[in-house]
Amino acid sequence: MMLKKVVLIAMSGACALSLVACSGSPSNEETPKAKQETKIEKETTYPVKTVNNIEMKIKDIETTENGKGDKNIVQLTMSFKNETSGKYGIGGNDFILKSGDKTYTVKTDANNIGTEIDPNKTVSGAVNFELPKDVKSGEFSYQPVTFGKEKPKVLATWKISIPSNK
Repeated sequence: MMLKKVVLIAMSGACALSLVACSGSPSNEETPKAKQETKIEKETTYPVKTVNNIEMKIKDIETTENGKGDKNIVQLTMSFKNETSGKYGIGGNDFILKSGDKTYTVKTDANNIGTEIDPNKTVSGAVNFELPKDVKSGEFSYQPVTFGKEKPKVLATWKISIPSNK
């Protein structure tokens, strides 16, 4: 009986909506769309960070399943703008992802960014992680690889949400 009521309420709501859509007043139709777009934008916009005069921006985060189906591959597409007078090297290994008490490094056999950025140029590239399926959020950090005894330092961190597999 309860289910019937829910279905009836949903149907009457749909009917009411379709009547509004046909009323011929476009202003009613456009308002909800604009609100919806702003909401989506807020969810997927991450702050731009500048490190060593390199502007770093997360453009997109996408989740797919690995071949075995037991883990997710999370790909972060980023853009990097070199605002220095010299070349700047950037690579996937310069990034880590922390979730809870675990730290994940990039998936080494994936197509990760690895390039030198010329002065005043912008490049885009991906950083890929293979994560357990229960990881839904974390801290994505730029931690450039160091050589010798120098310990790598985190220079920028973004709090990210990991989208569900498409």
